[in-house]
Order: sequence, then structure tokens, then C-alpha cells
Amino acid sequence: MARILAALMAFCILLLGGTALADDAARLGLTIKSSVSGKQLPALLIQPREDVKSVVVKLKRSDGRSTQVSARNVAAGTQKELTVKQEPGTFEYTGNFAIQWGSGSKTTFTMRFQLSRSQKLTLTLRPQDVDLDARKIAFSINNLAAKAELSIVGANGKPLKTVKRAYRRAEPGTKLSIEWADPGADILYMDLKVWDASGFWKGVRLTPFSISIPHDDVEFESGKHKIRTSEEPKLQKTMTHIRDALKKHGTLLTLKLYIAGYTDTVGSKPANQTLSRNRAHSIARWFRSNGLKIPIYYQGFGERVLAKPTPDETDEQANRRALYILSSQTPSKSSQLPDQNWKAL
Repeated sequence: MARILAALMAFCILLLGGTALADDAARLGLTIKSSVSGKQLPALLIQPREDVKSVVVKLKRSDGRSTQVSARNVAAGTQKELTVKQEPGTFEYTGNFAIQWGSGSKTTFTMRFQLSRSQKLTLTLRPQDVDLDARKIAFSINNLAAKAELSIVGANGKPLKTVKRAYRRAEPGTKLSIEWADPGADILYMDLKVWDASGFWKGVRLTPFSISIPHDDVEFESGKHKIRTSEEPKLQKTMTHIRDALKKHGTLLTLKLYIAGYTDTVGSKPANQTLSRNRAHSIARWFRSNGLKIPIYYQGFGERVLAKPTPDETDEQANRRALYILSSQTPSKSSQLPDQNWKAL
């Protein structure tokens, strides 16, 4: 699309030069490939209405450099590309065209145009620059930046929201960002596209991720939150599951570990609330001290969420439990997670 627009713009420049110039340019079938990237080169494209014996174009660049492109024996209707060797950058050109037609007649005209060559577009996006909780993504590109668009698709596969942002030709490498409001529904994926000033774009798909880590629950002494040495093999096994999940599900998003603690109904509700939080905190600290470097959050729910409903003051091992959730964003509220009062370790 960028190339088509550039060609149309170039042809509009031809028309501004006057009727004779426009007639000669149209007779030559002249268009301009004015914006390219990577190893491509800008070019003058001709597809003459009648045979051309020769065409010579002397080019003078805005920085004073001169060059020449030419072609011979171009049959009517045949497209010929006259590439212009140019380093990355944008330059204004004055082109002096000298054409000898197959009929023997000669015409000349002069026109001005702009050629732009950019590096192959690359998009830099680091996991730590994607914050789904704050609903903000930071990134950069290696060319002049023009705009970005974020398309958010819901769990049902239907679009939820599209956010657009203009950057007014931000310099290469500039840290850019795009933010979005709460779409009000679960997200299946988000597509980020970033355009440079030449109209080329690069995109990436971001997929929110969340899984529960299988584990054996740590057994604490009654009313205590210290992890006994005899229970550490359980956490070591869970650590293996976490590391395996990180390798398998590595994404462009920073994955975080959320630890939720629960108790049975023995004791007062306030005491159990504190106990569950302290136990979740102890588990979080164990993972950190044993080498888990990802962000870790913890929260206690006391006896509010029972895995096995029981009367008050019932000693039930099934309710003395924890959940380990590996996720790219704060887990949504649910029957198992009624609050979002997560504490960062």
C-alpha cells in the first residue's frame, strides 16, 4: 500500500509540472517507487505507450550528488525498472529526462521528486515492557516511527477494542508506548502493529497466559507458618514444574507466580486469614531463596474458600492448601480467588 500511494503521489507531482510534462510522463508510462526498505532500492518505473529507443535520466540530489540511470530498446507496454542507488535516508531529486522514441522523435522534460530508503523495519519488544495489569506496552523500532495500532480480541474470538496512536515521526530507537482501557472481558490475544514514516509496518501477537502449577501441599505445624525441612522436597518438586512451565510457555510476556493460601475452620476467621497469608508468604520466600527470579506475589484467603465444606472448628487437611498460578497478568477474581489483594515479595 505504501508503494502504491508513493507512486500516485509522484504522478501528482508530474501533473503539477504542466500539461506538456504530464503528457510526456504519461507517454513514457512513468511512475516512481519512492519508498523502500531493507536491501530494496528506489526506482523510476516506465511502461511506455510506444517503443522507446533510449531514455536517459540525469539525477541531481538535494545534497549535490549526481547520478544517471538509463534504458534502451524498451518495447511498448513493457515495464522497465531504473533503479537508483541510494543509501538509507530521504532525498529530493531533480531529474532531467531525455527520450528518443522508436519513431525517431525526441522529447525532454524535467521534474522533481523524493526518494526514501529505510532500513528493514525491526520491532523491539521486551517482556518487561509489557504490563497487562497496567494495560501498557512499551516498544521501539529502528526507523522513524509514524503510528501504532493495538487490536484486542476477546475469548469468544470477537474484537473488543482497537487503539490507535500517532507518534509524529519519532526518531529511531525512541521508546514508544500504547495504552488501553479495560475492555471489560477476558482477552484471547492482542495484535500490535507499528508503522514507520515510509509506510512499512511490523507486528507481533501477544497472548495472555495463565496456568495452575501441579503440586503437593506443604503441611505446616498447627498454627505455624514456618516450612519444615521435611516438607522442602515437595517445594523442590513444585519448583521443577514451574521451571518446566517457564521453558514450555515462554512468551513475549513476563510470567509471574501467584501463591494463594487457605486454611481449615479450626480457629477464628481473622487468625486463619493471617495464618494463610503468612504461609503463602513463607512459600514465596522459599521459592525466591532457592533461585526463582520471576516476580512472585502472595495472598491469604483463610477459611473463606473451602475445598471441602465443613462445620466450624473442623480439622480438615483438604482445606489446608495452596494454589500456585503462573500468569502474565493478575488472576481474575473467581470463586477460588475472591480478592485481588496480592502482595509483591
